[in-house]
This record gives sequence, C-alpha cells and structure tokens, in this order.
Amino acid sequence: MAKKKEKESVKFQPQHPYVILCEGKDEDMFLRYYIKYLVEKNLVSDSFYIIDLGGNEDMKKRIPILSSLDNFDQMKGFLVVRDAERDAVSAAQSIQKTLNTSFSIAIPTTGEFVKTQDGIQFGFVLLPGKKEDGTFDNGTLEDLCCKILALPCDKTSDFDLLDMAKSYVKDVEGKRGKSFRTVHKNRLHAYFSGTDEFVGMKIGEAAQAKCFDFSSNALDFLKDAIVQLAS
Repeated sequence: MAKKKEKESVKFQPQHPYVILCEGKDEDMFLRYYIKYLVEKNLVSDSFYIIDLGGNEDMKKRIPILSSLDNFDQMKGFLVVRDAERDAVSAAQSIQKTLNTSFSIAIPTTGEFVKTQDGIQFGFVLLPGKKEDGTFDNGTLEDLCCKILALPCDKTSDFDLLDMAKSYVKDVEGKRGKSFRTVHKNRLHAYFSGTDEFVGMKIGEAAQAKCFDFSSNALDFLKDAIVQLAS
C-alpha cells in the first residue's frame, strides 16, 4: 500500500469538486488513467480529485476527518473505491457504516449515491465490480485488470497468455504446498511477465502503456459511478 498521507496533505480544491477516495497507489494510478480515458471520450470533464487514503483500516480512520478540512463544503460529491477482497458483503457493510457515522447518511450496501442535507452526494463501488444480480463480487483490482486485458492472447499465436499465467501460478502453489498470500497479484504479474510490453510494470504503468481495454463492459459499473458523481 502507498505510504499513509497526513491529514494536512489532503487539500480540497473548489475547481475539482468531485472527489474519489481510493485504497492504495495502484488504485490511485489506475483511476487516473481511466478517468483520463473518460475525459478523452467526453463522458466527464477533468474536475476530479483522487485521494489515496491507504489501506482499508486507514480509510476507516481518515474518512471521518474529511468534513473538518478546508473547502469540504465546496465539494459536490465523493466516491469511495476499494477492493471487495474475500467478502464483498462485509466490505460493503464496512463502507456503509463509515459513511453513515461520518456524514449521517443512510447509504445502501449497493453503493448508490445518497445526498447529505448540505447537498453533497456520497457513493461507493467495490472492485472487481458487480455480479449479474447487481451485488458486488468478491475480489480485487487485480481481478478486474485480468477481465479487461487488451491483449489476452499473443498476436501471432492461438494460446491464451492469461490462462498460461493462471496455470503457472497454480503449479507453483502445488509445488510449494501452500497458496500465495496475494494470488490475485501473482496471476496478473505472471501475465505481465509473459509480455515484452508490460514485463516488470506496476498496474499504473501498465494502464499508461494501454495494457487494459478501458472500453470493456466489465468497467461499466465504475464508469456509471464516475459519470453520476460528476452529474
């Protein structure tokens, strides 16, 4: 996770009234390049302020102090973005509770936006997104990235590089006799390692290098939330 920022490092800017609160440097950089794509497609204007709040526990501690910062009352909306990890239900309930106690709003566990009495709207999304029934799925940013790879297969062959990466990680787990602690990261970076274009990159660097298909339907949940945030 990114180094924890101090309270004073968050400075709300009236010219960027739409705030995205995210979990870690990888999400921060991924969101920056995705929003750049949305701006280029004229779906939103360039008026977002992205704040990396650190890990999940850091988010719980830091979200309640936001209302005490200068220019908070000039913000128009906040979107919280974090990983669902192994239990999307608990993750959604955790954000729901934090926003409820911090801003006195009854936000649903589906993350739809709710306005405060002052007209500031709050919503959230969990990565990797939603299932067909509209509930959030378990997983992480890395799981989402694996769904939106621009080139899952080698250009000159019929093999699927992502399948090979998954198989490799599974074989290594079998040989060592235990699961990886962050297997979602191992899978994605095994994929990166099988390319000339993305080997050794972090997620933000891979996003900048066009590793991901930002037009993918798998990103509709995030696009819709960002567009609504800025509406």
